[in-house]
Amino acid sequence: MAKFLPLCLLCFGLTIQLCQAQVTHSTTINAAGGSAQLSGNTYEWSIGEMTLVNTAATANLVVTQGLLQPVLNTTNIRQPELTVDQLKVYPNPTKDIVFIKPNLKPNTSLTILVYDISGRAFLRSELVLKEGTEVQTIDLGTYAAGNYLLDIVTGAVGTQSRNAFKIQKLN
Repeated sequence: MAKFLPLCLLCFGLTIQLCQAQVTHSTTINAAGGSAQLSGNTYEWSIGEMTLVNTAATANLVVTQGLLQPVLNTTNIRQPELTVDQLKVYPNPTKDIVFIKPNLKPNTSLTILVYDISGRAFLRSELVLKEGTEVQTIDLGTYAAGNYLLDIVTGAVGTQSRNAFKIQKLN
């Protein structure tokens, strides 16, 4: 048994090393083609493909005929969120007043947006917090019971932080 276990582990390790998942890339059979880089631009061509061009798309996939399918590289730049110590929103759920208690640097800009469930902004407030700790209030007393989105943006353009809160309004 002592010799059998290392042998099993070795076989398992080799199996893991040799197994590879599918590689997704564009391929086609054509008469000729190539690629060249000129002045920092990449030029690709193919000869012998159909002249009919069709594009099929779904929510997260675009397929065109032939090898020359566009490569889409996306970069996700996420805005940093404020920590729990920097921004508190209470009470939630609420019947009328929502308090926003920031703990930010002096002279920080603060934008408050409230959206209804259909995405329509119905309340907007922009201000500068002189001390950075001034408590803000939002009165939802005149609005219908339901869920609302509270979007808070702090800082200047380029150094913004954004936080979103689901606020439940009760009767």
